[in-house]
Amino acid sequence: IARQMLRALAPHRPLFVEEPMPIERVDALAEAVAGSEVPVAAGERWMGKWIFFDALSRGLLAVVQPDLAHAGGITECRKIAAIAEAYHVGVIPHNPLSPVSTAACVQLDACIPNFALQEYTGEDVPPKSTILKQPLVREGGYLLVPNRPGIGVELDMDVVRAYPPVAKVIATPLH
Repeated sequence: IARQMLRALAPHRPLFVEEPMPIERVDALAEAVAGSEVPVAAGERWMGKWIFFDALSRGLLAVVQPDLAHAGGITECRKIAAIAEAYHVGVIPHNPLSPVSTAACVQLDACIPNFALQEYTGEDVPPKSTILKQPLVREGGYLLVPNRPGIGVELDMDVVRAYPPVAKVIATPLH
């Protein structure tokens, strides 16, 4: 199905197709993109630099999307970006979490030469919109890099306490 989708999208020349294969298997990704001219992005659930290296060394990706929480933090994502840079591939950090995650991504973005775009989600809805003492500043379509210590943000601990963690129990049927 992924191969058919890429073939159907090719005439439209998308910037890229994100994760045509929803699994973390580079061999399956290679099968799906074989012969396609459509640029592919992947990596939001990949852990560590070696899976990125595997996909990049096979020429499978036009964009890498490491998630700082999954891939190993800012330092490991910086290494992933360096590997991607060697293959002339852009970086779009995956970021579905919070303003804190966005702040960490912005710090990464600011220090890599192959930064392409920054994904971030609806941070205007509580508690996301209120969890930081000073929110990130967006100006002219860009998130500005904070110049405060650390990753540039400080949590409002009163808000954090107002939204305690909720344990999720995932029940799976036994067969």
